[in-house]
Amino acid sequence: MHNPLALLSAALVNALLENGFTLFVRQSYPAGRDHTDTHIKEIFLITPYKDIGEANQHFQHIRFDHRKYIYQAQHTEEIAKLYVAAAQLSGYKVYAALLQQEEWDPPLYMDPAMRRYISLKTKWKPDRSEEVTAELFLHYGELYFTLKYGHEEIKVPLSDIEYD
Repeated sequence: MHNPLALLSAALVNALLENGFTLFVRQSYPAGRDHTDTHIKEIFLITPYKDIGEANQHFQHIRFDHRKYIYQAQHTEEIAKLYVAAAQLSGYKVYAALLQQEEWDPPLYMDPAMRRYISLKTKWKPDRSEEVTAELFLHYGELYFTLKYGHEEIKVPLSDIEYD
C-alpha cells in the first residue's frame, strides 16, 4: 500500500508543540506496513490536534481500535511517552498524520489503478488528453483521494483504489 506519511521524530514533536498542538491521537496503522517490515511488531499513527472536540471525534471514530490513546500536552509524562514513540524503538514504527512532501503527486504506478477505479465506479469518461486530478488527504487516520474531473468531485479511500 502506498504510504506517503512522515515518520514521527523528536524534531516534529517539538514543532507541533511549538505550533500549539496539545492533543495527539494514537491509533493502529496497518497501512504503514510494507514488505520489508518483517521485524516490526506494531505500527502506529499519531494525529495532532489543537481542538479537544476534533480530537474526541477522531477518538470516537476509532473506538474499536484497542491501541487508541490520546496524549495530552498538559501532562508532562504523556509528552515524554510521545517522545519515546518518536524515537522509533526497535520493533515499532510511528507515523505522523502529515505528508512527507509538501506537495503530493500520485506515483506513476497508481495511474492504472485510478483509471480502473474511474472506469468501474464512476460515469466519468475522460480520454487520455483530459485530466483527472487527485489530491490526498487524511480523515481520522485513513488516507483518501479527492478525484476531480470537470465540475465533479468524489472522495475515495485510497484502499478502494489500490485493491479494487
